[in-house]
Amino acid sequence: MKKIIEKVIPANSLPEGFVSSIHPVSHPVSLEVGYPKTDEELEAMFRLRAEVYRKEGYITAENDKDEYDLKNKCAYFIAKLNEKLVGTVRVVIDDPLPIEVHFNFKEPEEMARIPRNKRGEISRLTGVVKGLNHLVSLSLIKAITEWSKENDFPGGYSFIQSYLVRILNSVGFPIHLIEPYTLKNIKGSPFYAYLNESGSEVLPIWYLRDEAIVWFEKMKF
Repeated sequence: MKKIIEKVIPANSLPEGFVSSIHPVSHPVSLEVGYPKTDEELEAMFRLRAEVYRKEGYITAENDKDEYDLKNKCAYFIAKLNEKLVGTVRVVIDDPLPIEVHFNFKEPEEMARIPRNKRGEISRLTGVVKGLNHLVSLSLIKAITEWSKENDFPGGYSFIQSYLVRILNSVGFPIHLIEPYTLKNIKGSPFYAYLNESGSEVLPIWYLRDEAIVWFEKMKF
């Protein structure tokens, strides 16, 4: 793995600036976040993603690779705790982006100012650490902001479950809801089960890289 973030979390403590919903660890842990570099790391990432999505009922197949994975239209990020793979996320780079395929909405003015080839979409955010998933997820997002600086991607989109919107809002993380919108409900889409999960609304959002950078600096992350 090519590392972007590397830190040690001391026992019985929380990372500085973080919320109480993250559980203190009972022993020191090493957190590393970066790009998968080897075929083995990539396949382990895909296995982890598929295991989580099968458990959640979003897929039934052996893997969850979609057209964006198969056509190499993604940047990937992985997280490890004490060298064990515990999380992953991707940024889809395509035109149109998945959100534009699955939702009808008016493009926000802030996004319209960004060239279409300089927008990404955060997708497949996955974490498997009880009590530390929020930390792992935010660390993966921090890695995306670093990648965005290096590759000049000023902002992008995502669609996420409403509970995650509430969590991000509770800590002041800068995401912006897209309103109004309608869901296209494309049957056969790899996102169909996720978008139509009973009792869990999925909301389209947009974000700006520089706002996220300011937040991470404020939180001393």
